[in-house]
Amino acid sequence: MSGYALISEETPLISNLNILENIALIKEIHEHMPTRKAQTLAQEYLNKIGHEKIGQLRINSCNNAEIFDVMLVRAMMSKEDTVVILPLSSMDNLKEMQEMLKHIKELSEEKKIVILDIIENEVYYKGCGSCNIVK
Repeated sequence: MSGYALISEETPLISNLNILENIALIKEIHEHMPTRKAQTLAQEYLNKIGHEKIGQLRINSCNNAEIFDVMLVRAMMSKEDTVVILPLSSMDNLKEMQEMLKHIKELSEEKKIVILDIIENEVYYKGCGSCNIVK
């Protein structure tokens, strides 16, 4: 593929689905993957970034960092080669940003991940050698 998957506040998760359903939906719709197989793959991604136990939760039970991680995993499930992350006002503090960057690093071996943000936020991305940051 030559397109990109987008992580943005403009591409929200579906509130009446649980986490696994939200993530698996990408494979189910775009690739006609069976639900059980798509949810198993989604759970594998969640396990990889330390979220083994949130699959059955709904979005309103998750904090902002967990919601970002779910959006990241959902984007990783797409057929696209590149994931583009737009600025997220939902990230409340530097600790959440550091967790986000850690999870991006853990998943960036599979796809190119590009972060678009303003220059003033550059300090948040220190140490993210695998992040492609466009200012």
